[in-house]
Amino acid sequence: MTKIPALLASSEKPTAAPAGPPASPDGVPSKRFAAVLLGGSEDDRLLLRGLLRLQHHPVLLDAPVREELDRLPLTPEPKILVVTAEAGKDGSWAADLSSVVASRSDLRALVILPSPDPALVARAREAGAKGVLSRPFAIRDFVAALDALEG
Repeated sequence: MTKIPALLASSEKPTAAPAGPPASPDGVPSKRFAAVLLGGSEDDRLLLRGLLRLQHHPVLLDAPVREELDRLPLTPEPKILVVTAEAGKDGSWAADLSSVVASRSDLRALVILPSPDPALVARAREAGAKGVLSRPFAIRDFVAALDALEG
């Protein structure tokens, strides 16, 4: 007769972490960009961190304000910058995005807008956004936007 503690001990053996990036369905390792979050509330950034990690994008920095991006070293590897444009703000997100994109060639920006306003979309594109999503958005749309930035 098998004892329960022996079964528990055998099922709790540590497994080795997978080496390298996750493999795609065809078995070829996929290269996922690291991500940087800028702006929005703590709850927004928490949700976005979770979505990014589910898609195997490591989050390098989570910053509520643009000045914190100075802590991130400039590297040749591209990174995804996810900017949350907040409703009711003075529009400083566009100026922040513009200055970040101009000074950081390693960042590809995805802006999340509070509403699907064509003027805001145009403003985000003018500020240097490579991708734009408007709230509310489906997770598949977020994933598609990330994939487009990697391509």
